Amino acid sequence: MSIRKKLRRNTLFMVAISIFFMLFLVGCTPKPSNSQIEEAVKITLKNSIPVSWVGNLLGGRNASLKVIEVVEFGKFNKKEEYWPVRIRVVGSANLNDPFNQGKVEHFDRIAEFKFSQDDYGNWKASLSGGRFQ
Repeated sequence: MSIRKKLRRNTLFMVAISIFFMLFLVGCTPKPSNSQIEEAVKITLKNSIPVSWVGNLLGGRNASLKVIEVVEFGKFNKKEEYWPVRIRVVGSANLNDPFNQGKVEHFDRIAEFKFSQDDYGNWKASLSGGRFQ
């Protein structure tokens, strides 16, 4: 076999592998960066703190977040197009309780969030368990 034929076969093989990897990567959204995670979590928790975090049936609001730390990334969910991420969140929030107006509760929780991108490429975070996590 001539060198030209070997070179042509190797080139075709490399092109086929490149196309395969490009097709594989198209179906998977890259992970959000730490700054994108922090911003999305702040927006999500600003006016709605889960009930169990503040020990009140009405939850909390006006969160002041001190720590947002990624604990673990899960595998990308291709079907629903989100990244599952466990995040440690430390902060405080005002209770949504008319009988305890102005009371502030502190929390230090590890929560499960789902991160996905909207139609404009902005990252959105949602709590896996909702307000009753």
